[in-house]
Amino acid sequence: MSDWIAWAVLCVVLVVLEATTTAFVALYFAVAALATAILAAIGLAFGLQLAAFGLIAVGGLVLTRPALMRAARRGPELRTGVDAMRGQRGLVTKAIADLEPGLVKVGGELWTARSYFDGEEIAEGTRVEVVEVKGVTALVIPAPAPSIEERGAGSGN
Repeated sequence: MSDWIAWAVLCVVLVVLEATTTAFVALYFAVAALATAILAAIGLAFGLQLAAFGLIAVGGLVLTRPALMRAARRGPELRTGVDAMRGQRGLVTKAIADLEPGLVKVGGELWTARSYFDGEEIAEGTRVEVVEVKGVTALVIPAPAPSIEERGAGSGN
């Protein structure tokens, strides 16, 4: 097997490996393997191929990864699933009693709900805010009055 084919196969394997992880390391070695495959195809000696592979992979890793990782952490945290429910506002569609859960509509979905504070009853039609989700039950509190920005956003002003 030609050296360039071996480097190309290694490149593909490393790209697949990178796709299955979140470490963002194998990609550097995949790029180095691709560059080395090109060098091998033009006839560079195997010893120099190894040196080029190491230099490109480690050099790229050392020079660019810290900056890329900082940039990746700079964005907002993406909350999904139950975590995304925290802070959402909804409307009580079935009253929440002291010992009886009610229902709230949050983001177009109906959720079983209890008051976050034991013994607090929340009447039907009350705006609420989700504090926590336990299992399939939203723990809610009465929502504070909407801010001026929230009221203005809905009125088209």
